[in-house]
Amino acid sequence: MKSRFPVWLLCLLLFIALIAGCVAIFLPFLQSLSRSAVTTQAAAPSPTPVVAVGTAPPDTEPSPEPTVSAEAMIVTESPEPTPEVTHEPVHIHHYVDGICDGCGKSPEFYTDFLPDEFYRETERAGTVVRHDYKVTAYVNPYVGEYEKSLNIYLPFNYDENVPYDVLVLIHGGGGDEESWLNSTYDYGDIQMQGRVIFDNMFEKGICKPCLIVCPDAEPPYMQGLTAEIYQMRDELREYILPWVAENYSTYAKDGSLESLREARDHFALGGLSNGALFVFEGGMRYNFDLFGSYAAFSGNGEPWITVRTIQSDDYADLPINCFFAGAGASGDFQQNYTQIGYEYFIENEPRLTEGKNAFHVDVNGDHEWKVWFTDIFNALPLLFK
Repeated sequence: MKSRFPVWLLCLLLFIALIAGCVAIFLPFLQSLSRSAVTTQAAAPSPTPVVAVGTAPPDTEPSPEPTVSAEAMIVTESPEPTPEVTHEPVHIHHYVDGICDGCGKSPEFYTDFLPDEFYRETERAGTVVRHDYKVTAYVNPYVGEYEKSLNIYLPFNYDENVPYDVLVLIHGGGGDEESWLNSTYDYGDIQMQGRVIFDNMFEKGICKPCLIVCPDAEPPYMQGLTAEIYQMRDELREYILPWVAENYSTYAKDGSLESLREARDHFALGGLSNGALFVFEGGMRYNFDLFGSYAAFSGNGEPWITVRTIQSDDYADLPINCFFAGAGASGDFQQNYTQIGYEYFIENEPRLTEGKNAFHVDVNGDHEWKVWFTDIFNALPLLFK
């Protein structure tokens, strides 16, 4: 009897052959996939938690400063330069006969709070320098000399090789040399400080940077406003303006009265309340040859006498570059007083033309600093030729 090959064994052999064939076919493909996965895992960086600049990742200690060998510090290629932080150039407004010679527009005046941005500290902050000095008591020879102080604002990047215009600002009753520049006035969420407003004006190109001189106009020995005005009118002429011209870069060649007169177009006088009274009585009447422009806020001083004085033979040929008047729009005595003085000047002084070199702006508010800071913001771009 013939021996038969078992069917089950034949099936097993066929199955084994099929498995071997599959392995032979797919093994190269599986090896390729394995190598690709290993390469991808080696190249991927470890995930890093996102953290704020200057802080360590959560739940970790700050990394120590790396130690770098001398060999590692050798640079074979010039590194990329660090870019400087620069500001876009701004157009500086400069007005001639009431028109900006750059943009061709008339000035736009604020009649309320300045925008908040003008009360914020800026990157380009100026410097306030305090000057203590002894001065003659001009109206009381029995006093002799006494000590006083003034502040002078120097704009950002003040350059002693560049001449600057000079604005003298006089405070009101009860103020001092700090009032216009350093004193802070609280208006709820807004803290107002003159120095910061000037910083922003110059940085934003509202007007050309200038020096701002703020003296103490109320000497301690004086009794009465008239004596204070007489003292300051002489002090400005005999000490303050010569000192500024001798120690800072202005358009005056030196501190002599002759040089100051020649540079008259580059000196302006402004003041508020009692300081506005001084602009008329101590400025125009006695120092008209030294100041080319004037700004009076919330006050005036017998304008008919002032007009008669500046039309005298000594002053008749001198131009008035700008006369600016402003006050709070509350309808109080100071607003009316300021407006009356302005209107008298316009009607009786032929050197003034409204809208060209004469301006009057009322600001929403009372007899207060938010009004006066808006006043000086409106006036300053117009004061210098």
